[in-house]
Amino acid sequence: MPTDHAVQTVTIAAPFDTVLATIRNVESQTEWVKEVLEAELLEEYEDGLPATATFHSTTTIGTDRYTLSYDHSDDGMSWELVKGKLQTAQSGRYTLRALGPDRTEVTFDLTISHNLPVPGFIRSRVIKGVVNSTVTGLKTYLES
Repeated sequence: MPTDHAVQTVTIAAPFDTVLATIRNVESQTEWVKEVLEAELLEEYEDGLPATATFHSTTTIGTDRYTLSYDHSDDGMSWELVKGKLQTAQSGRYTLRALGPDRTEVTFDLTISHNLPVPGFIRSRVIKGVVNSTVTGLKTYLES
């Protein structure tokens, strides 16, 4: 089963709390992650933070429907795949670091496993593109 990994860091001209609230609003991903076509929050923790959500997304190598389970920390959010159509595993994490009152560093780390018969160089390009698109979309969304 192929496993692909990518990580990227970006600095966003927005306060830490604003960035954290945006990444935790999983349904807003349709506005800033171009690959996410639909996002639905299924379950929240008692404090209102997302617990599980389902997504419909597309890349150049396929369209997938999947469900993620979330964990939260003071500096970000992480998740694991509950079930997927194409994916057999996914783990990801946003880690935030305040660089000042109106600047936040965001690191997005994503690992995906699947059973698609796609050459490694193409899979690598796709996951790097998804990670880049996500952090660039978040930056553009928050700075506009």
